[in-house]
Amino acid sequence: MRRPSRLLLVSCAFLTACSPGMFSGQVERSGQPDRVPLKAARTSPAGSPSPSSAAKELDLVSLPTGLTAGTDSPLYTAPKAKAHCDVPSIKSGSFTSMKKYMTAVSACLDRIWTSEFRAAKIYYSPPERKFIQRRVRDPKCGMMPAKGADGTYCGGTKTYYVLAARTALRPDAAPWASEVVAHEYGHHVQHMINILDYEESAAGVAPKSDADVLSRRVELQAECFAGVAISGMGGEMPSWWDYRSLYTGYALDGAWVRDHGKLSTQMRWLGRGYRSGKPEACDTWSVSKRDVT
Repeated sequence: MRRPSRLLLVSCAFLTACSPGMFSGQVERSGQPDRVPLKAARTSPAGSPSPSSAAKELDLVSLPTGLTAGTDSPLYTAPKAKAHCDVPSIKSGSFTSMKKYMTAVSACLDRIWTSEFRAAKIYYSPPERKFIQRRVRDPKCGMMPAKGADGTYCGGTKTYYVLAARTALRPDAAPWASEVVAHEYGHHVQHMINILDYEESAAGVAPKSDADVLSRRVELQAECFAGVAISGMGGEMPSWWDYRSLYTGYALDGAWVRDHGKLSTQMRWLGRGYRSGKPEACDTWSVSKRDVT
Protein backbone atom coordinates (compact mmCIF):
# COMPACT_ATOMS: atom_id res chain seq x y z
CA MET A 1 0.00 0.00 0.00
CA ARG A 2 1.50 3.28 -1.02
CA ARG A 3 -0.17 5.53 1.52
CA PRO A 4 1.78 6.19 4.72
CA SER A 5 0.37 4.50 7.77
CA ARG A 6 -1.44 6.30 10.57
CA LEU A 7 1.23 4.89 12.89
CA LEU A 8 3.94 6.73 10.98
CA LEU A 9 1.94 9.95 10.94
CA VAL A 10 1.35 9.81 14.68
CA SER A 11 5.00 9.00 15.33
CA CYS A 12 6.11 11.77 13.02
CA ALA A 13 4.31 14.37 15.11
CA PHE A 14 7.12 14.07 17.65
CA LEU A 15 9.92 14.68 15.17
CA THR A 16 11.23 18.10 14.20
CA ALA A 17 11.65 16.92 10.62
CA CYS A 18 7.92 16.44 10.08
CA SER A 19 6.19 18.56 7.51
CA PRO A 20 3.37 20.93 8.59
CA GLY A 21 0.87 18.81 6.68
CA MET A 22 1.68 15.76 8.78
CA PHE A 23 1.06 17.62 12.03
CA SER A 24 -2.51 18.26 10.87
CA GLY A 25 -2.97 14.65 9.78
CA GLN A 26 -2.97 15.53 6.09
CA VAL A 27 -1.05 13.45 3.59
CA GLU A 28 0.36 15.06 0.48
CA ARG A 29 1.55 12.50 -2.03
CA SER A 30 1.38 12.10 -5.77
CA GLY A 31 -1.28 9.58 -6.70
CA GLN A 32 0.39 6.68 -8.49
CA PRO A 33 -0.35 2.96 -8.30
CA ASP A 34 1.96 0.97 -6.01
CA ARG A 35 3.11 -1.32 -8.78
CA VAL A 36 5.36 -0.53 -11.72
CA PRO A 37 3.75 -0.81 -15.20
CA LEU A 38 4.81 -4.06 -16.82
CA LYS A 39 5.68 -2.38 -20.11
CA ALA A 40 8.26 -0.31 -18.26
CA ALA A 41 9.81 -3.34 -16.59
CA ARG A 42 9.66 -6.33 -18.89
CA THR A 43 12.11 -7.24 -21.60
CA SER A 44 9.78 -9.38 -23.72
CA PRO A 45 6.34 -8.62 -25.20
CA ALA A 46 4.58 -11.11 -22.93
CA GLY A 47 4.35 -9.83 -19.37
CA SER A 48 2.01 -12.49 -18.01
CA PRO A 49 3.52 -15.43 -16.16
CA SER A 50 3.47 -18.85 -17.78
CA PRO A 51 4.05 -22.32 -16.34
CA SER A 52 7.22 -24.26 -16.94
CA SER A 53 7.18 -27.31 -19.21
CA ALA A 54 6.87 -29.51 -16.12
CA ALA A 55 3.91 -27.51 -14.82
CA LYS A 56 2.19 -27.72 -18.20
CA GLU A 57 1.98 -31.47 -17.73
CA LEU A 58 -0.24 -30.93 -14.69
CA ASP A 59 -3.99 -30.55 -14.90
CA LEU A 60 -4.02 -26.75 -14.91
CA VAL A 61 -6.82 -24.51 -16.12
CA SER A 62 -6.37 -21.87 -18.81
CA LEU A 63 -6.43 -18.33 -17.49
CA PRO A 64 -8.76 -15.78 -19.09
CA THR A 65 -7.35 -12.52 -20.41
CA GLY A 66 -8.78 -9.04 -20.84
CA LEU A 67 -11.65 -7.96 -18.61
CA THR A 68 -12.62 -11.57 -17.92
CA ALA A 69 -9.29 -11.99 -16.11
CA GLY A 70 -10.92 -9.93 -13.38
CA THR A 71 -14.57 -10.94 -13.67
CA ASP A 72 -14.19 -14.69 -14.24
CA SER A 73 -10.90 -15.68 -12.67
CA PRO A 74 -10.62 -19.38 -11.74
CA LEU A 75 -9.03 -18.17 -8.49
CA TYR A 76 -12.52 -17.18 -7.34
CA THR A 77 -13.34 -20.90 -7.00
CA ALA A 78 -10.66 -21.42 -4.33
CA PRO A 79 -11.82 -22.34 -0.81
CA LYS A 80 -11.43 -20.32 2.35
CA ALA A 81 -7.78 -19.51 2.96
CA LYS A 82 -6.19 -21.03 6.04
CA ALA A 83 -2.69 -21.54 7.39
CA HIS A 84 -1.15 -21.74 10.85
CA CYS A 85 2.06 -19.76 11.02
CA ASP A 86 4.42 -18.75 13.80
CA VAL A 87 5.10 -15.02 13.67
CA PRO A 88 7.71 -13.37 15.93
CA SER A 89 7.17 -10.11 17.78
CA ILE A 90 8.58 -6.73 16.78
CA LYS A 91 11.03 -5.14 19.21
CA SER A 92 11.20 -1.39 19.67
CA GLY A 93 13.94 0.21 17.59
CA SER A 94 14.99 -3.09 16.00
CA PHE A 95 14.95 -3.30 12.21
CA THR A 96 16.18 -6.90 12.51
CA SER A 97 13.04 -7.89 14.40
CA MET A 98 10.83 -5.99 11.94
CA LYS A 99 12.50 -7.78 9.03
CA LYS A 100 12.00 -11.15 10.75
CA TYR A 101 8.33 -10.28 11.32
CA MET A 102 7.74 -9.31 7.68
CA THR A 103 9.65 -12.36 6.48
CA ALA A 104 7.48 -14.65 8.62
CA VAL A 105 4.28 -12.98 7.37
CA SER A 106 5.49 -13.37 3.79
CA ALA A 107 6.29 -17.05 4.32
CA CYS A 108 2.77 -17.55 5.63
CA LEU A 109 1.39 -15.74 2.59
CA ASP A 110 3.39 -18.14 0.40
CA ARG A 111 1.62 -21.06 2.06
CA ILE A 112 -1.82 -19.49 1.79
CA TRP A 113 -1.65 -18.42 -1.84
CA THR A 114 0.16 -21.55 -3.03
CA SER A 115 -2.67 -23.57 -1.50
CA GLU A 116 -5.35 -21.32 -3.03
CA PHE A 117 -3.83 -21.50 -6.51
CA ARG A 118 -3.37 -25.26 -6.23
CA ALA A 119 -7.03 -25.68 -5.27
CA ALA A 120 -8.07 -23.57 -8.27
CA LYS A 121 -5.65 -25.52 -10.53
CA ILE A 122 -3.71 -22.41 -11.53
CA TYR A 123 0.05 -22.28 -12.06
CA TYR A 124 1.75 -20.34 -9.27
CA SER A 125 5.20 -19.24 -8.18
CA PRO A 126 5.71 -17.04 -5.08
CA PRO A 127 7.18 -13.54 -5.37
CA GLU A 128 10.54 -12.31 -4.18
CA ARG A 129 10.51 -9.77 -1.36
CA LYS A 130 12.84 -7.08 -0.05
CA PHE A 131 12.45 -5.40 3.34
CA ILE A 132 14.61 -2.33 3.52
CA GLN A 133 15.34 0.90 5.38
CA ARG A 134 16.18 2.97 2.33
CA ARG A 135 15.17 2.82 -1.32
CA VAL A 136 17.12 0.44 -3.56
CA ARG A 137 17.36 -0.10 -7.30
CA ASP A 138 15.45 -2.95 -8.91
CA PRO A 139 17.11 -4.17 -12.14
CA LYS A 140 13.92 -3.66 -14.16
CA CYS A 141 11.77 -1.20 -12.22
CA GLY A 142 14.32 1.34 -11.02
CA MET A 143 14.29 2.84 -7.53
CA MET A 144 11.97 0.97 -5.19
CA PRO A 145 9.65 1.48 -3.46
CA ALA A 146 8.18 4.25 -5.58
CA LYS A 147 8.97 7.69 -4.20
CA GLY A 148 6.77 8.45 -1.20
CA ALA A 149 5.57 4.84 -0.90
CA ASP A 150 5.58 2.35 1.95
CA GLY A 151 5.64 -0.52 -0.54
CA THR A 152 5.71 -1.19 -4.29
CA TYR A 153 5.43 -4.31 -6.44
CA CYS A 154 7.56 -4.82 -9.56
CA GLY A 155 6.00 -7.24 -12.03
CA GLY A 156 9.18 -7.31 -14.10
CA THR A 157 11.11 -9.12 -11.38
CA LYS A 158 8.09 -10.43 -9.43
CA THR A 159 9.41 -8.66 -6.34
CA TYR A 160 7.73 -6.46 -3.76
CA TYR A 161 9.60 -3.92 -1.67
CA VAL A 162 8.55 -2.63 1.75
CA LEU A 163 10.26 0.32 3.39
CA ALA A 164 10.32 0.18 7.20
CA ALA A 165 11.01 3.67 8.54
CA ARG A 166 12.69 4.10 11.91
CA THR A 167 9.41 5.37 13.39
CA ALA A 168 7.72 2.05 12.48
CA LEU A 169 10.10 -0.10 14.51
CA ARG A 170 7.61 -0.64 17.34
CA PRO A 171 5.57 -3.60 18.63
CA ASP A 172 2.30 -1.82 17.83
CA ALA A 173 3.34 -1.53 14.16
CA ALA A 174 2.32 -5.16 13.53
CA PRO A 175 -1.05 -4.24 11.92
CA TRP A 176 0.64 -1.82 9.51
CA ALA A 177 3.52 -4.19 8.71
CA SER A 178 1.34 -7.25 8.05
CA GLU A 179 -1.21 -5.29 6.01
CA VAL A 180 1.29 -3.56 3.74
CA VAL A 181 3.08 -6.87 3.09
CA ALA A 182 -0.23 -8.65 2.39
CA HIS A 183 -1.35 -5.82 0.08
CA GLU A 184 1.82 -5.84 -2.00
CA TYR A 185 1.66 -9.62 -2.12
CA GLY A 186 -1.88 -9.18 -3.43
CA HIS A 187 -0.49 -7.37 -6.47
CA HIS A 188 1.63 -10.43 -7.21
CA VAL A 189 -1.51 -12.57 -7.04
CA GLN A 190 -3.08 -10.21 -9.59
CA HIS A 191 0.01 -10.50 -11.79
CA MET A 192 -0.24 -14.29 -11.76
CA ILE A 193 -3.87 -14.24 -12.98
CA ASN A 194 -3.39 -11.65 -15.77
CA ILE A 195 -5.20 -8.81 -14.02
CA LEU A 196 -2.26 -6.39 -13.99
CA ASP A 197 -1.74 -7.00 -17.72
CA TYR A 198 -5.38 -6.14 -18.42
CA GLU A 199 -5.37 -3.02 -16.26
CA GLU A 200 -2.21 -1.72 -17.91
CA SER A 201 -3.41 -2.27 -21.47
CA ALA A 202 -6.90 -0.89 -20.81
CA ALA A 203 -5.66 2.16 -18.90
CA GLY A 204 -3.21 2.96 -21.69
CA VAL A 205 -6.03 3.77 -24.12
CA ALA A 206 -8.66 5.04 -21.66
CA PRO A 207 -9.50 8.64 -20.69
CA LYS A 208 -7.90 9.72 -17.40
CA SER A 209 -11.12 9.33 -15.42
CA ASP A 210 -11.63 5.76 -16.67
CA ALA A 211 -7.97 4.91 -16.05
CA ASP A 212 -8.42 6.08 -12.45
CA VAL A 213 -11.37 3.71 -12.04
CA LEU A 214 -9.26 0.84 -13.36
CA SER A 215 -6.51 1.73 -10.90
CA ARG A 216 -8.97 1.75 -8.01
CA ARG A 217 -10.30 -1.66 -9.03
CA VAL A 218 -6.74 -3.02 -8.90
CA GLU A 219 -5.84 -1.38 -5.58
CA LEU A 220 -9.08 -2.26 -3.83
CA GLN A 221 -8.83 -5.85 -4.98
CA ALA A 222 -5.31 -6.01 -3.53
CA GLU A 223 -6.80 -4.70 -0.27
CA CYS A 224 -9.42 -7.44 -0.37
CA PHE A 225 -6.84 -10.14 -1.12
CA ALA A 226 -4.88 -8.84 1.88
CA GLY A 227 -8.00 -9.27 4.02
CA VAL A 228 -8.49 -12.83 2.77
CA ALA A 229 -4.92 -13.78 3.65
CA ILE A 230 -4.80 -12.00 7.02
CA SER A 231 -8.03 -13.71 8.04
CA GLY A 232 -6.57 -17.06 6.99
CA MET A 233 -3.56 -16.59 9.28
CA GLY A 234 -5.87 -16.63 12.29
CA GLY A 235 -4.77 -15.86 15.83
CA GLU A 236 -1.18 -15.02 14.93
CA MET A 237 -2.35 -11.75 13.36
CA PRO A 238 -3.60 -8.58 15.11
CA SER A 239 -7.34 -8.20 15.67
CA TRP A 240 -9.68 -6.78 13.04
CA TRP A 241 -10.09 -3.63 15.15
CA ASP A 242 -6.34 -3.07 15.01
CA TYR A 243 -6.54 -3.14 11.22
CA ARG A 244 -9.52 -0.79 11.20
CA SER A 245 -7.44 1.80 13.04
CA LEU A 246 -5.10 2.05 10.03
CA TYR A 247 -7.88 3.75 8.07
CA THR A 248 -8.87 6.47 10.51
CA GLY A 249 -7.35 9.64 11.92
CA TYR A 250 -5.93 11.22 8.77
CA ALA A 251 -6.85 12.22 5.23
CA LEU A 252 -5.59 11.38 1.75
CA ASP A 253 -5.05 13.98 -0.94
CA GLY A 254 -7.16 13.97 -4.09
CA ALA A 255 -4.64 12.12 -6.25
CA TRP A 256 -4.45 9.24 -3.79
CA VAL A 257 -8.22 8.97 -3.60
CA ARG A 258 -8.51 8.98 -7.40
CA ASP A 259 -6.25 5.97 -7.94
CA HIS A 260 -6.54 4.10 -4.60
CA GLY A 261 -10.02 4.98 -3.39
CA LYS A 262 -11.29 6.64 -0.23
CA LEU A 263 -10.04 5.34 3.10
CA SER A 264 -13.56 4.16 3.92
CA THR A 265 -13.72 2.23 0.64
CA GLN A 266 -10.30 0.68 1.23
CA MET A 267 -11.37 -0.44 4.68
CA ARG A 268 -14.64 -1.85 3.30
CA TRP A 269 -12.84 -4.04 0.75
CA LEU A 270 -10.23 -5.16 3.29
CA GLY A 271 -13.11 -6.12 5.59
CA ARG A 272 -14.96 -7.88 2.81
CA GLY A 273 -11.99 -10.17 2.21
CA TYR A 274 -11.36 -10.58 5.93
CA ARG A 275 -14.94 -11.65 6.70
CA SER A 276 -15.25 -14.00 3.74
CA GLY A 277 -11.78 -15.51 3.74
CA LYS A 278 -12.30 -16.47 0.08
CA PRO A 279 -10.90 -14.86 -3.10
CA GLU A 280 -14.39 -14.81 -4.65
CA ALA A 281 -15.26 -11.92 -2.33
CA CYS A 282 -12.65 -9.78 -4.10
CA ASP A 283 -14.15 -9.33 -7.56
CA THR A 284 -13.84 -5.55 -7.89
CA TRP A 285 -14.27 -5.86 -11.67
CA SER A 286 -17.95 -6.78 -11.82
CA VAL A 287 -19.22 -4.15 -9.38
CA SER A 288 -20.37 -0.66 -10.32
CA LYS A 289 -18.16 2.44 -10.16
CA ARG A 290 -19.88 3.59 -6.97
CA ASP A 291 -18.48 0.52 -5.20
CA VAL A 292 -14.89 1.50 -6.03
CA THR A 293 -14.92 5.20 -5.17
